[in-house]
Amino acid sequence: MPSSIPPDYLKRIFRQAEKDYPNETCGILIGPKSDQGVVTKIYACRNVQDEYHHEDPISFPRTARAAYFIDPKDLLKIQKESRQKNCEMRVIYHSHCDAGAYFSEEDQRIALSEGKPTYPGVSYIVVSVQKGKAGEASLFAWNEKEKGFEKKNLRL
Repeated sequence: MPSSIPPDYLKRIFRQAEKDYPNETCGILIGPKSDQGVVTKIYACRNVQDEYHHEDPISFPRTARAAYFIDPKDLLKIQKESRQKNCEMRVIYHSHCDAGAYFSEEDQRIALSEGKPTYPGVSYIVVSVQKGKAGEASLFAWNEKEKGFEKKNLRL
């Protein structure tokens, strides 16, 4: 888990969330494998939830207003660039539209695979966007002992 998030990155996340409103926004922060507490790059990703919802509303019942699905092309590009730079994913971020900055049951479901984190060591930032204005942001990390995600202090 990063020890802090650069204030400029959080400002960029807020701007992206406001731009994408009334849909959820999403993206990824990476950092060097040699320093677990540092993030060095931000990637704004495309939320393709509406495309998946349109193709398969049974498997993807929510629209982009209430869910996010990172474009698999973006994810592959980020993973490739991370490997080349000896970096790794540190944070996945997304927004909640006209709702609080909490880690919902749906967020937890997406973040887990067979009861364990899909991306071990990756934390999550959730940004609340109320009526188009980003305000609150919260950080969530996996607690191995409790087998769940818990809210952490978001340090800038």
